[in-house]
Amino acid sequence: MAITLADTITRNDDLMIAEIDGEVVLMHIDLGNYYGLDEIGSDIWSRLEAPQGVAVLRDALVADYEGDAAQIEADLIELLDRMAEHDLVRVQG
Repeated sequence: MAITLADTITRNDDLMIAEIDGEVVLMHIDLGNYYGLDEIGSDIWSRLEAPQGVAVLRDALVADYEGDAAQIEADLIELLDRMAEHDLVRVQG
């Protein structure tokens, strides 16, 4: 399932979360898998503390980071797709 700008993203509350040197490490308890997020991924994760619309999240990232808006959007959707595949986030259409 491809995430779109119309979707809303929420964190999976069943994860163990730790911050190490400014980066977030997640453990999916049911699967026993660990995931590390880089600085920008960690920033996105913190913005997902409350459910966020993908378009709202994209707009905030475009305002806060230098770069091409289309590339920021593509990178965001790619990250959210991977996170959804690993059950780190939930997608509501």
